[in-house]
Amino acid sequence: MFYILNERYRLRGWQKVPYAVFDTLSKRPIFLGKEKFSLIAKCNGFHSINREELSEDLQKFLDASLENNIIREAVFGDMLLPEQEYKLYPCRYKREVHWSITGQCNLKCRHCFMSAPGGKHGNPSHEQLMETMEQFVECGVAQVGITGGEPLIRPDFLQIVEELTKREIGINCIYTNGWLVDEKLLDSIEALGIKPPFQLSYDGVGQHDFLRGIEGCEERTINALRLLQKRGYRVSVSTCLHKGNVHTIRETIKLMASLGVISMKVGATMTLGEWADPALRELSLTPTEELEAFEKYIPEFFEDGAPLSIMLASTFSYQKDEESWTFNSFRPCPAKWEPKVLSCPSIKNAFYVGADGMVAPCMGMCDCGYAVNFPNLYTTPLRDILGNSHFMDLCATTVKQVRDGNDKCRNCEHITKCTGGCRNSALIDSDNFYDVDKDVCFFYENGWDERMHAVADSHYKAYCEKNGLTPKEPTAPLSEEDNIC
Repeated sequence: MFYILNERYRLRGWQKVPYAVFDTLSKRPIFLGKEKFSLIAKCNGFHSINREELSEDLQKFLDASLENNIIREAVFGDMLLPEQEYKLYPCRYKREVHWSITGQCNLKCRHCFMSAPGGKHGNPSHEQLMETMEQFVECGVAQVGITGGEPLIRPDFLQIVEELTKREIGINCIYTNGWLVDEKLLDSIEALGIKPPFQLSYDGVGQHDFLRGIEGCEERTINALRLLQKRGYRVSVSTCLHKGNVHTIRETIKLMASLGVISMKVGATMTLGEWADPALRELSLTPTEELEAFEKYIPEFFEDGAPLSIMLASTFSYQKDEESWTFNSFRPCPAKWEPKVLSCPSIKNAFYVGADGMVAPCMGMCDCGYAVNFPNLYTTPLRDILGNSHFMDLCATTVKQVRDGNDKCRNCEHITKCTGGCRNSALIDSDNFYDVDKDVCFFYENGWDERMHAVADSHYKAYCEKNGLTPKEPTAPLSEEDNIC
């Protein structure tokens, strides 16, 4: 029998994971062992495969590949397309990049951690962006989140989107303040045959203009959300809390849900960039004030029907599609697993490229003191940065490395729950990549895990009972694929 790989799939490989079938629709690889990959590679239209000669395991794999439409029975003349042929990328695997295509912005946000109002990180030329895009292609980066500054201020924004689409690089999100979102923009994006998700910022009913520094921004943002809802886009929202808007949490989330927002991230402003100004830092919430606000809001969230998915800083998360909740910082890890479990799973498969060419594990690290240690793809090829490099070692930081990397974690009983916390948060006040995440420490050391569990669990169960749902136990927030290095 002759089989052939269906057209949406490609044969691909990276350093350390050389055998994969890449799905061009989901933009994700299916990693395989050598034996299974050898079998799938023979599904090229001219290799005969005798199922009876295969092991039982390979027979099951062949059947599953047929059932899942990864392969099909070939007919005479079938051949793989040139782009389906095996390609080994010259680096290690990274699924996606968070890409700042400009460091400039049309707003004057008081809390901008990358100081976009002053254009601190510059504005790359079109040619530089095209060269960067080619480096993504060379390294097999399959998805891009387009951000800034404000990406929509670039006159070549639509051309960038078009060039990414031509290269089969998916756009998993467009991050924007919403000021320039209009019918014409969406018409042009949809004309390319895509409809990417959007993420907007909205910082509190009646309070948004203060943080954004421009009068009328709140109205423009709400109008953009209404338009995106009307056009059927998936939209998420991020909200930054401070003493002036913390009282609006419930009203803000209800408004966002009414505008079709499917998920929100809510958390206090970071003391980086513009917010490091002493005059503004006085508006920052203390850890206690932030957690008390969340403790007050969680019952209200369930009273309002748990209207969307939500992430409250490093504490509470609710997944609406699964009707389940968890603590973001709760990732149980026995001591014997610490050498293999990642401290920060979010940076395993993703990375950030700044407008100035900086390559960082996470966007929030672009303006910290440690940033001087990060490479730059304008001077070092991305294939080398994503190779067997110090940068990739940082992205695979384990719980053991964090425990060994600072005195507090070394002797802390809570690290088996928090796994060291967020590396971005650790770098806000330190130049030690393996330092402690003070927010997560505060959460566990002061018993907030027990307090939050009590309030979340009781109101969640009441919500489930009222709506005929079966309550689920809180789960670790990330999969094994992301957790293990």
